[in-house]
Amino acid sequence: MKGKLELMEKADAARPVSHAATVEEALTVTGFGKYNLCLLLVCTGSLQAMGLDMFGSSFTVAAAVCDLHLTLTQQALLTGIPLAGAVLGAQLWGYVCDARGRRLTLVVSMAAGAALGSCSSLAPGCVSMAVLKLLSATFTSASNSGAYTLVGECCDARSRGRAMLLCTCALMCCQAVAAVITYPILLLDFSYPIEFLGINYRPWRLLVLALYIPCLLVAYLLTHFEESPKFLASKGRYEEALDVLKRIYACNTGKGRDEFPIKKLIPEIGEEESSSTEGCSFFGAMWRQTAALFRPPLLTTTLQLYYLVAVIYMTGSGFLLWLPYIMNNLFAVLETGGGQNMNLCSVIAMTPSDDVLITENNATLTEVCNDTIQNTTLISSIIYGSLAMCANLVLSLTAGSRKRLAMLCILTVSSTSALLVNLVPVPLAGVMFYFFFVMSALSMGILSVYFVELYSTSVRGMAACLSVMVGRSSAFIGVNAIGALLVNNCEATFYGWSILLLSAFVFTWFLPRDKDPQK
Repeated sequence: MKGKLELMEKADAARPVSHAATVEEALTVTGFGKYNLCLLLVCTGSLQAMGLDMFGSSFTVAAAVCDLHLTLTQQALLTGIPLAGAVLGAQLWGYVCDARGRRLTLVVSMAAGAALGSCSSLAPGCVSMAVLKLLSATFTSASNSGAYTLVGECCDARSRGRAMLLCTCALMCCQAVAAVITYPILLLDFSYPIEFLGINYRPWRLLVLALYIPCLLVAYLLTHFEESPKFLASKGRYEEALDVLKRIYACNTGKGRDEFPIKKLIPEIGEEESSSTEGCSFFGAMWRQTAALFRPPLLTTTLQLYYLVAVIYMTGSGFLLWLPYIMNNLFAVLETGGGQNMNLCSVIAMTPSDDVLITENNATLTEVCNDTIQNTTLISSIIYGSLAMCANLVLSLTAGSRKRLAMLCILTVSSTSALLVNLVPVPLAGVMFYFFFVMSALSMGILSVYFVELYSTSVRGMAACLSVMVGRSSAFIGVNAIGALLVNNCEATFYGWSILLLSAFVFTWFLPRDKDPQK
């Protein structure tokens, strides 16, 4: 009997390791626990910090009008310049994200973005501020793809969609958070001259500095987390990937790392190690990763998703940046008793002209610069952000496995709301329909899930970063075009956008159908 047992033990030792699995299977074993929740919070903070950089400019620019002597055209340019920065950095960060890692990309980009953005609080003029804001946004925009990708690649398939949709809550409420930070700071009244720069340090400059504190905090916190195990495996670094998975397992379960049942990682079916760019120059490697997205079998998927990205970002981000301007004008009219039986566009059209100082003999007129942001404007931004965050929270908890259906519903509501903005002759009702119209931005989180699910690890970062390039360039064009359209033909703008959103509905219809969560 003893001899038989010895033979069986020798046979077991000769067998290959039985506890071998792919990274995806290993993530299922780690589950969703403390590590994933903390990473989700930090990556959400990363997106929030990026959002404050991009959308907080609508408040800082409005408060800096007098100090920087800004015209309406310059205001539009400075408000939209962070979107241009996101376009410039998208492809670069896509390459760095896929070549050097998701976590490293986020740490470097957020720290550099905070440094450059903080310097913009000391900008003496419009040009210097535009350059610094452009550079800071070029760095912080890496969060838009890196954060989503890192969260998605550290979660199991069951919780991935829900976690990434929760990340979008940060983008939905960034306007509200910016308004909350803005309110107490702009209540301050001080002016400190800085002679060698030729500026007066006023509250709006302190506001610029405050909006970049989250970037530094996120960069520090990310150093306490691990690199994506999927990224490490895609580079052939299976031992490192396994070690990361063990740490995630230990943190989530409270058990020891040695108790992790997976002892060996194997490549996933259809997943290639990213060796195709090794030995290439920097630009050659970046070109190969980009070109792979626009060749079969990915070509159709890429074109379909990028069209949706363009429409959603142009609508969500483009109109959102004009929200403070529209609300400021609306409440200025309502305070004078006007706006009865008029739609939102009619109210915007009768906005009071710039304040004027009249001398006693009425002989001369002197323009008075007004850089005041009304409290009602800040409150409306907070209300919109709260509504959007709550809607996205409900969406993430209920539609994790119903992405396509959720997008179809969002686009239907947004398109219908664009029509009702014109058709309902009640200004405050028009504001609510405007909120629902801009909430097409809820689809951003859903699209990010598709970028993780429909692309392999070796090109996923590039696909996500190029989506940022497409989205932010569309938003930049939208921000500058929307201002002119709202002034010249406001009602036609909303009718046209309703048709544009319907076209996005058609493209969404042909996305992969939702899988049964039970299967």
